[in-house]
Amino acid sequence: MVSKGNGNTEHISRCLATLGMKPGATLDEVNTTYYTLIRRFPDNPTEEEEARVAAIRHAYGLLRRAYVPPQKKGLKAVLDRKILLPAMAVMTVLLMGAMVALNYHTLRLKLTHYNTGAVVRLKDKQEPFGQIVGFETRHQFPTGAPAAAYSIRLTGREETVWVSERLVVNAMVPAASN
Repeated sequence: MVSKGNGNTEHISRCLATLGMKPGATLDEVNTTYYTLIRRFPDNPTEEEEARVAAIRHAYGLLRRAYVPPQKKGLKAVLDRKILLPAMAVMTVLLMGAMVALNYHTLRLKLTHYNTGAVVRLKDKQEPFGQIVGFETRHQFPTGAPAAAYSIRLTGREETVWVSERLVVNAMVPAASN
């Protein structure tokens, strides 16, 4: 326990004892205890109660001016709201960023959709693969469960094939892009 002025820690300890507190109390605890004690006394106190109120007010006045609570150390300093809340906000933003990064391909799949009439090509080829002529959210392929798929008319042929949405979004781009 430290005092601002003369370094009289014994005097501060007596003031804390007058309020019924132990050394190491915070200023918020001192304030709460003071106002709780003052409320307990009646509006018309006896001389004994009057002396007790005067002692409590004197002790509180000295503590407000001279008392500096000991510094928090270790885990208590980290758990302080002034540090913990901003740290939690930063961690939340970082975790959200990590979730987006880890799920980028799934999100891209949900956000990318080619309209009917669009010409697509494979990413590593320059010539068009075909023109999209339809889309089904639950196309039944010969094997496997129903899945979203594009119907594509192959370039240079009259043949139409069904290609899964995942393959179109991940392996194809519009024919005009490089």
